[in-house]
Amino acid sequence: MACFLPPYWLPLLMLHVLLATSPVLSDQNDPARLLKFKSSLNNTGHLSNWDLDIPPCTGESSNWNGMICNKDGNVFGLLLDNMGLSGMIDVDTLAEVTSIRTISFMNNSFEGAMPNFLKNVTLRGIFLSNNKFSGEIGSDAFKGMSSLRSIELGNNNFSGKIPTSLTQLPLLVDLQLQNNLFEGEIPEFEQKDLNVNFASNRLVGSIPEGLSNQDPSSFAGNPKYACFIWLLSLLF
Repeated sequence: MACFLPPYWLPLLMLHVLLATSPVLSDQNDPARLLKFKSSLNNTGHLSNWDLDIPPCTGESSNWNGMICNKDGNVFGLLLDNMGLSGMIDVDTLAEVTSIRTISFMNNSFEGAMPNFLKNVTLRGIFLSNNKFSGEIGSDAFKGMSSLRSIELGNNNFSGKIPTSLTQLPLLVDLQLQNNLFEGEIPEFEQKDLNVNFASNRLVGSIPEGLSNQDPSSFAGNPKYACFIWLLSLLF
C-alpha cells in the first residue's frame, strides 16, 4: 500500500503552536532526570552533549541536542527525531520533568507497545510516527489527557481498534494514524477543527458524521471504505 506522509513542515508547525502557550516551570534536578531518561535509550551518539555541567537551555536556546526550550529557559519538549534511537522510552522519568509539554521520537527504531503516557497528563503533543511500534493501544490510553492537541502515530504497526479515549480530548486538532493495522469502525469524533488521517489501515463501516468534512484521502487504503470515499469525493 502507498505510504502517506504529512508535509515535512506539519510537525514543526504543530510544535510552534504548542509553544505558544502559558509558561511552565522546571527545577534544578531536571538535567539529572533527563540523563536518567537517556540511559534507557540505545544508540545515543547524537545526545553526546547532554552534560550535567551545562544547562539544557539558556533562554530559548538549547545547549543539549534535542531540547525545545521556552523563553524562561525551561525544557518545554524533546525533539529527538531522525537519531537512530531505540530501546525503552522511560515515560516515568519524563513525567518527573514537569515542564515538558511535547515529545517527538519520529523516524527512529523504537519497537514494542506504545509507552504509557498517562503519567504525563500535561502533554500537549505526542509524535511517534515512523518507528516500529506494534500491538493494540488500550481504549483508555489517552484518558484524562485533556491538554493534548496533536497525536501522530502514523507508519507503525499498531493494531486493534482506534482508542475511544481519543474522542474525549477537547483540544485535539491533529490526529495521524495512517499506515498501521487499526481495524473495526472509526469512533465518532466531535472536536472542532480536527484534522485526521486514517489512511491505509483495516477499518470498516461508515465514516462518522463528525468526520464527513475530512479530505477523502484521509480514509484511502481501507477497502471497506471505498464507496464512502467515492461519495465524499463528489463533495470536494
